[in-house]
Amino acid sequence: MPISLRIQKAFGYGGRNHPWRRPWFTALARASARRTGGVVFLEDDALLDQLRAELGLPPGRRAEEYLAELRADEPLREAFDRARRERGFDEDPDWDTRVERLRGIAVVYYGLMREFRPQVVVETGTAAGGYTAFVLAALKHNGAGRLISIDIPPVAGRLTMDKTIDPGSIGYLLPEGYRDVWTYVQGDAKRHLPRILAEEEVDVFIHDSLHTRTHMLFEYAVARALLGEGKLVLSDDIMWNNAFNDFLASNRLTGYSPYSKPGTGVFVNRFDDRERAAGIGLVPHEQGG
Repeated sequence: MPISLRIQKAFGYGGRNHPWRRPWFTALARASARRTGGVVFLEDDALLDQLRAELGLPPGRRAEEYLAELRADEPLREAFDRARRERGFDEDPDWDTRVERLRGIAVVYYGLMREFRPQVVVETGTAAGGYTAFVLAALKHNGAGRLISIDIPPVAGRLTMDKTIDPGSIGYLLPEGYRDVWTYVQGDAKRHLPRILAEEEVDVFIHDSLHTRTHMLFEYAVARALLGEGKLVLSDDIMWNNAFNDFLASNRLTGYSPYSKPGTGVFVNRFDDRERAAGIGLVPHEQGG
């Protein structure tokens, strides 16, 4: 386990003056992760800057600008208000509070999508569509891109879910005007994820389904194997267990998580020289036999 996770687990998340948020600690954590792989925690703007650098993107907007864009997104606000009125959705009292509470997730799921401008995003786990809405909003504001969501309708008490959502209500937090770039695939990711990643030219994969170590490692491995180099892998709930960090370490990859929401992780898919030489894509049928 890298130094960043060891201290986080020892001290908890902490406030702005917590030791794990100080510059010397961040530098030490980065050095450790570069050596052995693992998660580095960064402030929101530093996370965006780091990923821009790794993706070869020019300097861009600050995290707060993207949060302001989300607060001003009327279709998202209206869908949230409708869910509160009609479905009793009570995770947050109002839209502005929700954006602020989820700011780290919003920076990664929305701000990073605005920066990277993916053409195809695939996610597992949708449920009410709270985080899915951030991705769809980014694609709509980009004017390009589509999202494919794979999900089993949640049933309370099963597959780590705490609420039940009937199949016809999956994604009820998604604005109607954003659904034209959304495809929902009902079923198990173990069946559908490899097929979709093999059939589509996917730029971003997001894990947010079954948060068991076995399933998380499965999804990360499938995404890593079937996504191209320089593509993005995002994950929610990386603190439920050590799967995300252990996967990074086993592949000598460095991932990042925002201090403001350290349950969210992201890494850029990279391969070593031997992997590139051997081939990192699907083998053509005539070569594979």
